[in-house]
Parts: sequence; structure tokens; C-alpha cells
Amino acid sequence: MHNKERAAARKLGPLPATVSVACFIICVSLGLSLGSVSIPLKDIIASLLAGPGAEDAPTEHTILWTLRFPRVLLAFVEGASLGVAGAAMQGLFRNPMADPYVLGVSSGASLGAVLGITFGAGRALGLWALPVLAFAGAFVSTGIVYVLATRNGRTDTWTLLLSGIAVSSLVSSLIAFLMVFFRQRVEEIVFWTMGGLSRASWKALASAFPYALAGVGILWSQSKALNAFSFGEEAAFHMGVSVERVKRRILWASSLTTASCVAFTGPIGFIGLIVPHVVRLFIGPDHRWLMPVSALAGGNALVLADLLARTITPPLETPVGVITSLFGAPFFLYLLVKVRRRGM
Repeated sequence: MHNKERAAARKLGPLPATVSVACFIICVSLGLSLGSVSIPLKDIIASLLAGPGAEDAPTEHTILWTLRFPRVLLAFVEGASLGVAGAAMQGLFRNPMADPYVLGVSSGASLGAVLGITFGAGRALGLWALPVLAFAGAFVSTGIVYVLATRNGRTDTWTLLLSGIAVSSLVSSLIAFLMVFFRQRVEEIVFWTMGGLSRASWKALASAFPYALAGVGILWSQSKALNAFSFGEEAAFHMGVSVERVKRRILWASSLTTASCVAFTGPIGFIGLIVPHVVRLFIGPDHRWLMPVSALAGGNALVLADLLARTITPPLETPVGVITSLFGAPFFLYLLVKVRRRGM
């Protein structure tokens, strides 16, 4: 970490977190208020105070507690998880192009879900078919990547990156193969792989939250180690960091949080790539601040993206992954050009 960046981070102090919390309140309020039925803020507050089991509740109360509260909260939890996992991946690989899906987690989870769709696993597992199979696919693909990149107890980060790319390509080919031979399921497969929050529910939120909390907690606990990694693995080792142990913790914790996201929402791109990158530009690379601010910013970004997905083409719902890619890709290209010009 450069001295100028450290000084800038100290100068900002708690301001980024304060701004992010204020944005959280605004984003959640908008997510709850806007939609096919607009609900005033006073009614939202009244509904919160009344609780979910209020008798003779108006239609707006039912909409809030049945649909919008779980959806907005799930969007925030998953966006926060992707933001933190992206910050950890970029810190580990010392590469702003890294994201939570770099280890093949997304493609593995997608393959698990696609297998469930094509072979009708819902008949056996019900609503939990896709999340269970997506989790399994994510951890199998991550395990393969980890084994390929580990030799004599040492995990090479560049081999890890290349293995992740290779496994992702292979799995994507398998998904395409399944889509060719099960054409009657193509529409359902394509819609799921675009990512969305249409399946959000209190049960999904209750299931996803513990994984997100555990993964984010582990990653945040590695903030100091990630700061040391910015100087290189050898320098981090001489600073007293157990390099291989930290790598394993970050890899598996990132996989846990990312698998949870993909299992319940499908793959949602660019949140884990763009958010940490933007946050780092504003507050510097100190992961002690970068992690929590990326969590808040990632959650806010996904809540807003889902709000746009619900309202941009009423009454149809656009997959939220389409929205994040539509805005994320051009913005990331703009950032790349801007950073390159600064370095000239």
C-alpha cells in the first residue's frame, strides 16, 4: 500500500462508511416503495411497526411482507457478499480484473442448476432443487480448480487463475451441450443463467444469510493479511503472514459466499468486479475499510439494479443480471480508460 493511499484513507476516516449507510437507507426505502404498486414511506414504516401478522392488514402490507421485504433484503445480502468476495479476490490476485467468479464457482453452480432443470430434480427436492444442486456444482468446480493449482502444499495463484478459466470454459461447453439436447428447457435455463431475484422468499433469505455472514466474516478477518499481500507473497511471508493458510481461507470463504449467491439468484455479473474497484478508487486499498464499504456498496448496487429490473419493462421482469451487465460493462471500460490515462 502506497503512503499517499494510506494518507488519503486516514483523511477520509469513517466518512465512506457513513455515506454507504445513508445510501443503504435510501436504496432500501426505494426498493420497498417502488414497483407495480407504489407504497408511501409512511405506510412502509407503519407496516414495519405492525409486523407480519397484523390482522385486517391492507394489500400494501401483504405486498411488503410477502414480496418486497424478503426480495430487497436478499438482494442486499447477496450484493454485499459479492462485493466483499470481489475485494478479497482482487487483493489475493493483486489484480483489479479479478472477481468472485474467477475460480469457476459461477459456471459450476450454473451446471448444477441446469442439470436440475433438464432432469426435473424439482420433483424430488421441490423448491430446494436448484439451490442444492447449484451449491454442489460450485464446490465441485472449486475443488477441481484448487487441486489443479496446488502442488506440494503450495497453491500458485496464477495457476489457480488459469485453472479457473479452463474449468469455466469446459463447464460452459457442457451447459451449451445440455441446451442443444434439451431444447424444451432452453427458455428456463437461459432465464436462470441470466440471474434474478424472482425466487426470493423468507426461506431463501434465511438459508442464504448464514453462509453470507460466515463467508464475509472470514474474509474481513483476513484484511491485514490482504494488506500484506499487496507487497507480494514473499514480502507477506516475511511480515509474519501464513501465506498458504491465508490463501485457503480466502479461496474457500469466497467460494462459500459466491456459491450462496449463485444458488439462490443465479449468476449476477459485475457487482463483485465493479464495486470493489470503484470503492478502492475512492478510499484506497486498505482492506480494513475496503471490505465493509464494498459490502454496503455491493448491497446497495444490487438493490437498485433489482429495482430497475422490476420497473423498467412493466409488467414483465427483466433478469437483474442483464441490468448489472448493461451498466457494469460500459462503466468498467470507462474506468479502465481513466486509470490508463492517469498512468500515462
